[in-house]
This record gives sequence, structure tokens and C-alpha cells, in this order.
Amino acid sequence: MRSVKRKMRTTIDPAPSIISYRLMRLMLIPRLRLILTLGIPSLIIFCGTLILFLNINVHENIEALKKDLKRALVERPEFMIKVASVDGASDELTHEIREIMPLNFPVSYFDLDIKYLHKVLNDIPAVASAAIKVTVSGVLQINISERIPAFIWRKDDVISVIDEKGEFIRLATSRLDYPELPLVIGEAANLSIADISSLMEDNQYFLDQVRAFVRVGERRWDLVLDNNLRIMLPQAEFLAAFDRLMLMSESGSLFSNQLSSIDMRLVERPTVRVGAASVDRLTYNSSGDL
Repeated sequence: MRSVKRKMRTTIDPAPSIISYRLMRLMLIPRLRLILTLGIPSLIIFCGTLILFLNINVHENIEALKKDLKRALVERPEFMIKVASVDGASDELTHEIREIMPLNFPVSYFDLDIKYLHKVLNDIPAVASAAIKVTVSGVLQINISERIPAFIWRKDDVISVIDEKGEFIRLATSRLDYPELPLVIGEAANLSIADISSLMEDNQYFLDQVRAFVRVGERRWDLVLDNNLRIMLPQAEFLAAFDRLMLMSESGSLFSNQLSSIDMRLVERPTVRVGAASVDRLTYNSSGDL
């Protein structure tokens, strides 16, 4: 019995095998241990993810899922703008704004570009300024400061509506579209519209008889009355010349149908021309002459 036990003790060797010993030695190398424990698993995960995203159907499904999640968030009822309200604008301008505004309601607040809308509104000639805000009730509030039409400006065959500063508002198809507005004619007449505003301040009763204000040579103004009488004002001190004309008119019928023109270009020596025949129709060339 003792011999058997002694034999078993001699056959069991606790030392590792050669392969185990070499593997243990290899694992003691830091770089190899890092590659086996971190590099290879990372490579496997990366390759699997790449294969997954290279699959077109899977990629499309993921994109569709992302869009659905985004829509579910941005199209919540509390974020939806249902209608736009325009205040401070005329009916014509309000219609123009609704035609130009690039929005289809209802629209999400997150899809709304306030800066772009502000630029679009301010690019409309009839809009002096615009303010945009979104109310709690889901209304896009647009407050407009509109340019007020003050004159009709005719240059060649183009008829435009301008404000008191000469700023363009819109085109007009006919003079009859705005019969209540004064008519100015000539090249660059809009740039000197302040002169006409000065004349109109204290002489509205007389100026109601004026058919047109004609800009001559981009230097001075002529006034054409309803009876075709032309009043030629000087380039400088035209207000003083006009005041003297008003004083002269108080002494008699200066603006009668028998006169064809009153030349005030020399304030100290006005010239009156008597015409034998009246002009049936008022026409202008590019220089502003009848």
C-alpha cells in the first residue's frame, strides 16, 4: 500500500506545461495584454457597428425613426402656430403680405425662422418697419408700420406711388387709381419731393387747383394748374417766389384762363404770357415740358 502511494506522488507534477508557461509569459507583455483585453473587443464592436450602418435598409429605418421622434416633439399642440394676424396695414398691404409670406399654417414654432420672416417683410416697399412675435395662444402677431401714400410720381410711362419722403411704395396702373394724391412728373422728382411738401404746408387751398408739379431739368419746379396755366418757379428761393405770386394773385384775377404762363424765375421781374388758345390735353416729355 505504501508503495502505491509513493508511486502516485512521483507521477503528479504541479509545474505548468510548456504551452501554459509560454502563454503566461506572453501575457506579461503589456502591449500584448492591452491588445487582447481592449483592442480586439473594440475592433469586433466597431466592425459590427459598421456592418450594421452599411446596411441601407437599417440606416433608412434609423433615419425614419429619428424623424418620427422629432416630429412627435416639435408638432406638439403647444408648439403649433395656427394663424397669422397682421395689424397696422391697409387691406391692400395685408393681402400682399399674406401672398408673400412663405408659411403654410399650421406650422411648428421650431420650423419658424423669425429673422428670415422679418427680412421678407421689410423688403416690401410699402412697409416702413415690421415687428413679429408669437403669442401664447399660437398666433403669429405681425405689427406693421406702413408708408403712407403722399404723391403719384410719373416718370416717362411708369406711374409710382411714393410717400412724403419720396420713398417708393408700389406701382400704379393709372393716375385714376389715386385721384386724391398730387401728381409729380419728371426725372428724379422723387428726390426733391420735400420742396413740394414745403409749398403745400400753408397753401393747400391754392394747390388744390394744381394739376401737376413738373420737375424741369432736375433743377426746379413748374406748377401746371387745372386751366393749363404753367407757373415757372426759380431753382433757388422758390418759396419766396411762390409767396410773391400769392400776393400778386390777391390784386386781381392772375390765374385766369387768358394766361398761358407766369414766369417767376426772376422774382424781381415776373413775366406773364397771354395765350390765345387753350391746350386740350396735357402731355409731357422726358424734360418735363408740356
